[in-house]
Amino acid sequence: MWRRVSILVKVFEKRNSVITWVDNKPILVVKYGDNYYGMLAICAHMGGCALLTDVDGYVATCPAHQAKYDVRTGEMIEKPQVRPDVKCEYADVKAPLPTYKVRVTQDGFLEIDV
Repeated sequence: MWRRVSILVKVFEKRNSVITWVDNKPILVVKYGDNYYGMLAICAHMGGCALLTDVDGYVATCPAHQAKYDVRTGEMIEKPQVRPDVKCEYADVKAPLPTYKVRVTQDGFLEIDV
């Protein structure tokens, strides 16, 4: 089901990522090239961090322990630097993280398929 969020694509003129909440979940939205990608913004490692401080291209890095995720697939592409085998303590979150389709409406807002 597509959900409209209160984010205009204009925000991506100055940054390549933003966090929004949909159905009580933090979703990281990234613009990479001409495409938009959505991914659950809870790290599968220890779960305490939203993946928002460092997005380079299509790679999101957890600010706490530097686990890296491909926002296109949700796959953890680099293990965390601290206690890499510890699972998420926050919720039942595992890699690959859930990903979501993102589209732009005619009036320039984002919609996420959750």
